[in-house]
Amino acid sequence: MVPKGASKIFFKTLIQHVNPMKLVILLLSLASPLLAATWPLDDVADTMIVRGTAKTAAGASRQSLVLDGESLIELKDSAPLGSGAFTLSLWFNPYDLAGGQQMLAGKNRYSLDQRQWSLTIEPDGHLKAHLHQGGWRTISSEAPLKAGAWHFVTLAVSADKAVLFLNGKTVGETTLKTPIAATEAPLTLGGIWDAESVRQTFHGALDEFSYQPGFLSAEEIEASYRPVLTTHEIPQLAAGLPLWDDVHSLPKAAELPQVAGAEFHVIKNQRPDTDQCRFTLGVGLAWHKGRLYASYGFNRGEENTPTEEAHVKVSDDGGKTWGPAQVMDAGEGDLAVSHGVFLSHGGSLWAFMGAFYAHEKLYHRVHARAYLLDENTGSWEPRGAIVDGGFWPMQEPQKMADGNWIMAGLRIGGQFGEAGNFPAVAVSKGDDFTKWDLVVIPAQSGLGNLWGESTVIVEDKRLLNISRYGKKALALLSVSEDHGRTWTPTTRSNLPMATSKPYAGTLSTGQRYLVCTTTADTGGNRSPLTIAVSKPGESVFSKVFLIRPSVFAGTPGVSAPNADFSYPYAVEDAGKLYIGYTHKSHAANELAVVPIEQLRIEP
Repeated sequence: MVPKGASKIFFKTLIQHVNPMKLVILLLSLASPLLAATWPLDDVADTMIVRGTAKTAAGASRQSLVLDGESLIELKDSAPLGSGAFTLSLWFNPYDLAGGQQMLAGKNRYSLDQRQWSLTIEPDGHLKAHLHQGGWRTISSEAPLKAGAWHFVTLAVSADKAVLFLNGKTVGETTLKTPIAATEAPLTLGGIWDAESVRQTFHGALDEFSYQPGFLSAEEIEASYRPVLTTHEIPQLAAGLPLWDDVHSLPKAAELPQVAGAEFHVIKNQRPDTDQCRFTLGVGLAWHKGRLYASYGFNRGEENTPTEEAHVKVSDDGGKTWGPAQVMDAGEGDLAVSHGVFLSHGGSLWAFMGAFYAHEKLYHRVHARAYLLDENTGSWEPRGAIVDGGFWPMQEPQKMADGNWIMAGLRIGGQFGEAGNFPAVAVSKGDDFTKWDLVVIPAQSGLGNLWGESTVIVEDKRLLNISRYGKKALALLSVSEDHGRTWTPTTRSNLPMATSKPYAGTLSTGQRYLVCTTTADTGGNRSPLTIAVSKPGESVFSKVFLIRPSVFAGTPGVSAPNADFSYPYAVEDAGKLYIGYTHKSHAANELAVVPIEQLRIEP
């Protein structure tokens, strides 16, 4: 029995001490019961907000809404849904199964620490459910999805378990320690709306989203499924110039030949370390007067926050051991300085580092800053901002036939009123490394969201720009025939590549090389670490070597199933290729030393 007046005191306390939106969610969740609801998705209705664009097409039932890989649908007044016990279902027709992780439906706002659940298509093209329990509990489907075909997904959640269904059949389940908690995050379809931006977007058609309070049985879910045999014609983008020689089959990860004679060393130890580092990324390397220099971004806080710093270490024994870390620039005020590139030229060592300013939105006023090593003191003299407009350098400057230098990178356009995060280059004015012209490389129409971290191969006046697509596991390619002043629109190549910054160049043997993760079956994963090479004088790659996998006994550093190889960098010296990379998963920076002779392709 409830004491007299207790309910009045209870609700008065709630009103005084609980955030208003959370109070609404709590009161609605106490109402008995939340009603079932269906969003037909026949067209854009006043019950939803489209973040981007949505077009209509034939659906699993009448019409559907097609999302372009840059947009999502937010369901209005949906915050009270999707906690406790519930069952939801959705028809989906994927257009691109190699498009990175794609959100079908979810209820998360990561930046506000609001995490509940997600239904995704994973980079390997399979369905997966994610349920938040402090960390993520997941359910994976082994059943293959088919591009252009309709699929019916159902997620049934109770207080202590979750079950995933595909086309009416159970594909897996997981136990829950606690019921799914309520948050203020809206329920979104085709992506996540977080920090005023669209994330994890889906490319394809969606139809008939249904939500029901309570846990439906497998029998009820199976009975609700009716196959849909109609298909959609998938829009195709024409590929640009090939990067891979189609005469050869691109090998799967397990088929890669191991490069012989490689050595591995640690530049910066994994966390927890005495430096209290929580985030590091972007090793840069340079040989200068017999010493090997390594730089990287460093943060005791989170990635891309004002506490980011540019650090440098030096090795006098070819990378086997390293001296203490030196702060090149810790920024000041709201300025943060991060990872970048080196150039040893004319007896001087230059560094060009990416930098940004603190802001409620990420990547605010991104630019490149220059530094010159004072060899007497070992300190780095700042030379100020040298490329504005959102440019972040990703590759060592290379001299071109016209006497200028070209530095490849990424242009982050949002804070400058520009559309797209396109690949870009900076072109010097001769040997004056304080004056550069920014050239943004255009993109072929229809590519969708880009994150164009890029690298350049110099072939006389002809230049190749290879860039990260964004979330899609495919290299983009653009060509310049006038020393980098103008470029063909960057477009899809025929080479699968991880969703990471690539690094390319030309070896002393005349072979082109590309360091990243390029295999036939690893999708967007940043593992294993590979190097693709061409025959001498050719532009297309025809062989891929394994440098190392995630679990690897031959390293003094990180060896773990989740070890990734992020943002590689390479420099050649004395018959060896020195390859730096970051284990972002472990906040560690390491080095592989590969004999050039072992990368030759036999006729």
